[in-house]
Amino acid sequence: MANRLNGSSLFLQAINGLVGNYAQLMTGVSGKGLSLENITNPSEDVDKNQLNYTFVNYLTNNFGKIDKDGDGIISKDELQNYTNTMSRNGLTYEQLCELCYTNSSGSSTLLETVLNNFSEIDKNGDGRVTNEEIAAYGMDKEIEEMKDKFPKHTAKGMSIFYETSADKEIEKDA
Repeated sequence: MANRLNGSSLFLQAINGLVGNYAQLMTGVSGKGLSLENITNPSEDVDKNQLNYTFVNYLTNNFGKIDKDGDGIISKDELQNYTNTMSRNGLTYEQLCELCYTNSSGSSTLLETVLNNFSEIDKNGDGRVTNEEIAAYGMDKEIEEMKDKFPKHTAKGMSIFYETSADKEIEKDA
């Protein structure tokens, strides 16, 4: 039986990557959040070896989407609202490609499966996949495997609902 698909690791990777890099970039920043300048030109206090530039680039490229109030700052609350929305509404194909790439084989196999079957997994056709859709797709595949492995067998010429004459003879002898 195939491993059951669970997209939660992909969502955790995307969200934790954004939040973790945001926290790193906030090192040495006074104020309520990060400006685009803070992201593209981190302060000297930031350990640049701890940054994952995939997530830094994502924050840069999506700055306007995350900065909902348009004040030029991504606050902690704005980032939290953005990641909550990602978690609730799902990830696009592009977000999966940008935020979920990893070198570990387990996650990359899951990511590859989701990317290769994105349209089929995205049941409602909204251009996003949720953890629930990924899990449902995995269940559908598991059911197909089970049906292939255990095809239906039907007995012919027998009925469990009607007595046969042999059953009547057994009752008489008892």
